[in-house]
Amino acid sequence: KPVPAAEPAKPVASGSTVTGRLELVAGSAGAIQAGELADGLVYFLPKAGAPKPKPGTFTIDTRSKGFSPSLLVVPQGSTVRFPNRDTILHNVFSRTPGSVFDFGYYGAGEVKQRVFSKPGLVIVNCNVHHNMRADVVVLTTPYYTRPDRNGRYSLTGLPAGPGTLVFWHPRAQAQSVAVTLPTAAPVTRRMTATRPARQEH
Repeated sequence: KPVPAAEPAKPVASGSTVTGRLELVAGSAGAIQAGELADGLVYFLPKAGAPKPKPGTFTIDTRSKGFSPSLLVVPQGSTVRFPNRDTILHNVFSRTPGSVFDFGYYGAGEVKQRVFSKPGLVIVNCNVHHNMRADVVVLTTPYYTRPDRNGRYSLTGLPAGPGTLVFWHPRAQAQSVAVTLPTAAPVTRRMTATRPARQEH
């Protein structure tokens, strides 16, 4: 008797979507500049656990006495390269607990790199130029997005069920919201700027 053919695979559901807005209001650290909301980050941590994102190799340039980009989001275990694009010396370092490093002085055209294995925010500075700062956010989830200039965001392809939605901005304290997906209601958070704006170079 012939074996019946297997049923065709059902298309995988596209998953749940969460939309909303990240709002940033002026606090003790000064006014909010146009477009600053795009420096934010929204990510989802499923209670059942997220598939581990694949590490990669990323680059933060030192250019014109600044870091470019000044915010980098990477999967846990990723390598970040720090090429010196200036004609002057830089000394890139971090004092973030669990992610401490110091590259020492290095010149034009030289490249230093580091593997970022501890989840969370790593603040990167330069000993030579004290107003230089880059934020490296190391994530254990593939579910993240950056809001637009007006703070609007959309996270798609999320697994159904309970989890935590995290809102982050370099000028504010991170906020977490418990959600159960799917949800049709937008999730909006208002954050207060307690840290100064980045200085322009």
